[in-house]
Amino acid sequence: MLDTGEENRTAFAQAFSGAITARGVSLSWLHRRLKDRANPISVATLSYWRSGERHPEGLRSLTALEDVERLLGLEPGALLDLVSTRARLGSLAPAQNPFTESQVRDAAAETLKLLAAPPIEATRSLSAHVVSTVDENGLLRDRTAQVLVQAVAPFVHEMTYALMSVERVVRRPECTLRGATLVREHLHESEHVYACVLRLDRPLVMGATTMLEIGMAVPPPPAGELPAEDETAAFVMRPIRDLVVWTCFHPDAVPDWTTEFERTPATDGLVSRTLSPRDSIHQSRRDFGPGILGIRWGFDR
Repeated sequence: MLDTGEENRTAFAQAFSGAITARGVSLSWLHRRLKDRANPISVATLSYWRSGERHPEGLRSLTALEDVERLLGLEPGALLDLVSTRARLGSLAPAQNPFTESQVRDAAAETLKLLAAPPIEATRSLSAHVVSTVDENGLLRDRTAQVLVQAVAPFVHEMTYALMSVERVVRRPECTLRGATLVREHLHESEHVYACVLRLDRPLVMGATTMLEIGMAVPPPPAGELPAEDETAAFVMRPIRDLVVWTCFHPDAVPDWTTEFERTPATDGLVSRTLSPRDSIHQSRRDFGPGILGIRWGFDR
């Protein structure tokens, strides 16, 4: 009798081999297409997958498997769901809240408890590109994050997404999503933490990945209230392979000054750096975190 791991390998090999035959392609063709998509998998490895001698286990293989499904014309999850949940995840650092301020940490804990939010430790972000747009009044108008998420728990169908700030007010955004549905949200009474629970379009087994696009439109401040949306940032609770924060200013509202701020274990506290004002500023980090990366801006006039 086959154990669960052996059954999974056999089922995966049969599905993979059948999909290649049905598509009428070769392993060399698949190798070239994966390489074009920056997910190189050797022909030898693909051959092992097809024969059942091996099955995808490492982070790179699991990430490439979604592209394999698309290239072979399969439904999302057709192959990923057949991979053993005992996938190797590589080094997995413990999740850490990068905010050291007790007010924000307490507000975050209260918010997650009220939402009955799934454990943040159940997923990790492998890459994130965050694009923020600043309007003609110099206020943050919207931000869109495209995130490659990986499950690090046996079964994940919901995940938590949050916005936090120490010095600035966080307003309840209007969310648009791809890859998930918003099911619960809460803005803490302190107005320093907003969190929402997202239900994934397709549940993930351990090691599987999915892409999410999370758009958030920021409402204007109430009449007579001082504007507060003059910063944008991204924070991660585990090291992330690739983080890009891109802030685009309206051509009529290029700030007079901009400051980058960053906090990671390596910086030993919050570090600020002066940047040259321009209409577009991007920050890029590899193997970043846990930590916070963002910019603030202002006008002398």
